[in-house]
Amino acid sequence: PSRCCPQRRSADSTMVEAMDTDAPAPAPAEEEPAAPPDPASLYRADIRSAQASVERFVTSREPRFAQAALKLMACLRKAGLAAASPTQPVLAAAIASAFGPSHPLRERLLAALPPPAAEPEAADAAGAEGKEGGEAKKRPLLPEMELILELLVLLALIDGGKLPVALSLADALLERVASWNRRTLDPFAERAYFYSSWAYEKAGKIEAVRSRLLAAQRTSCLHHNTACQATLLNLLLRSYMSAKLFVQADKLLAKSAFPEQASNGQLARYLYYTGRIKALQLEYSEAHRCLLQAQRKAPQSSSKAVGFKLTAHKLGAIVQLLLGEIPERAVFRASSTRAPMRPYLKLVQAVRTGDLAAFRDAMAEHAAVFAADGNAALVLRLRQNVIRAGLRNVSLAYSRIHLSDAAAKLALDTPGDMESIAAKAIRDGVIDATIDHEAGVLISSGSADTYSTLEPQAAYHKRITFCLNLHNDAVKAMSYPPDAHKGDLPDADAIKERQREEQELAEALAEEDEF
Repeated sequence: PSRCCPQRRSADSTMVEAMDTDAPAPAPAEEEPAAPPDPASLYRADIRSAQASVERFVTSREPRFAQAALKLMACLRKAGLAAASPTQPVLAAAIASAFGPSHPLRERLLAALPPPAAEPEAADAAGAEGKEGGEAKKRPLLPEMELILELLVLLALIDGGKLPVALSLADALLERVASWNRRTLDPFAERAYFYSSWAYEKAGKIEAVRSRLLAAQRTSCLHHNTACQATLLNLLLRSYMSAKLFVQADKLLAKSAFPEQASNGQLARYLYYTGRIKALQLEYSEAHRCLLQAQRKAPQSSSKAVGFKLTAHKLGAIVQLLLGEIPERAVFRASSTRAPMRPYLKLVQAVRTGDLAAFRDAMAEHAAVFAADGNAALVLRLRQNVIRAGLRNVSLAYSRIHLSDAAAKLALDTPGDMESIAAKAIRDGVIDATIDHEAGVLISSGSADTYSTLEPQAAYHKRITFCLNLHNDAVKAMSYPPDAHKGDLPDADAIKERQREEQELAEALAEEDEF
């Protein structure tokens, strides 16, 4: 065969490469757009995932599986809110297949939902079982999964506005939970108490469920049920506060202890309720401490627990003003809280400047907002703080001023009360001045050095106490694997071997001493 020269081969290869480069590339095949997922199929898959998580939790007793099932329950509720028509029949089908014909709640649950949807995979499953040569026995429904399905129906009724049916189902649900005595049911029973109380609260009958909550609280304390104990305590405090029974709520706080192992969400609620109760009972320092801790325990994400953090900020701002402090500006400047906090910003400005007229205008303009937030009684107490702040500014600006002129500057309703107001401010240490009763003159003393007083020491002590408490909470929150310390401990054989070696060494030393 003839051989081609190297130059000819390189030229041919160059021409082929050029032809390949110049040839138009084949057009890519157009991909068909993916069909949107079916909400019913996703809902059915989430129910099965929740059932698998519950079974693993009951078997292994690991809390993470229970948390996964509860998160799936929240996802199922959101799916039901987004597309109620295709998901509720799927829930009805799951209840019809899981609950036996003799179950006491089967008919009630199915009556509250649309007709069950047909299972698309039923035929395939039946064929697979036939090929295997037998029917598999149906697994019994666990009480934990039963409670999740019942809670989904209760939430669907509450979200749909069917409160009378929801109340009857909540009563049956509470009786059902009280009849069980399973420790694996505790995380799910907590949600049952919470949503049942919520149904009664939306119906305006929260007092009707209080006795059941008290009985459940006693039972949870006897069983050392931490989850239900924390939730029930918060529900009882909310029930008392909604009925304006603040004395009973304070007695409940005094006679009960909040569990240390409770979640941050329940701890934040407990601290908020405690702060509100203490504020109404004039214990402003303790109220400020609790509200500050509640704000720190709340989720720090800007998209989570927005309503709770806003409510805590509103109450905290009023408590700080009652303490004589000015809240931080960052609370009023945040984009998510700027508009709702505007009425409270006007209060802060009036208290800071001591302008009683501006305080009256803010009260008249936003009285409905303060009443809706439940802070109207506390806002009325700020009048004395406004007068004190204005009197402090007057005493700093004037070394001598007539009491009638001071009353005019403060815009008091009754100028004759100026002398008693000034005397009380002097006694409380708000201003450093004296009153010439014969001449009716307020005489201010020179400004004192703050560092010669005990205020810096008190401020440092407050900060140090907070840091120490934060360190203690961090140490308590540290988690370790179970029995992790036992790996470093020697076993019985090692201990016996070491003792034998020590005994031999002691005998050898004794023999050397004899020689």
